[in-house]
Amino acid sequence: MNNDPFGREYDLLGPDPAPPALDPRGEEFFREHLGTFMGIATYRLRNPHDAEDAVMDAMVIMHRKIERILAHPNPLALALRIVQDSITDFYRRSARLRVNEQPVAELPTTSYLMELRHYDHLDRAMEDLEAIAPLQAQCLQLYDLTGLSYAQIASALGISEAAARTNTSRARKRLETLMLTELPKEKGDS
Repeated sequence: MNNDPFGREYDLLGPDPAPPALDPRGEEFFREHLGTFMGIATYRLRNPHDAEDAVMDAMVIMHRKIERILAHPNPLALALRIVQDSITDFYRRSARLRVNEQPVAELPTTSYLMELRHYDHLDRAMEDLEAIAPLQAQCLQLYDLTGLSYAQIASALGISEAAARTNTSRARKRLETLMLTELPKEKGDS
């Protein structure tokens, strides 16, 4: 046995394997739907940097399972499910890490806080809508946030185009009602 401190004489495992190449079909799938994934993640996380992290985590999972995704009857629906799960995992990780975070020296501006106040009202109404009618909420998010057409929504969710149109319309009406019912609760909060 040689006493080489750098281990160059004898390699028990052999050479490192070459990293696996990206499947061109998966790469095309990712490029085609990246805007949709980022739109959903940005809406849910409110921060483009966090959204990008969550989408990249989802894409790593999709890369490993690309054969299964492309073989699925509705690949976009499965990919959207992976993105939603990745966003949930991101929330959980950030909650665990929050214990170790230190407050920043720079406080947010008043205008930024005032802008977030409007989002908070919408977020509460969207949470209620997701609890009451999850399919309607998903159709509304895909249409308004990511700009998908009704045909693309129908394809992604496995419903008809008419159902996508109807669910989106009903979601808007229900969201408006939910936002109006919350207004009296907030009037005394100034």
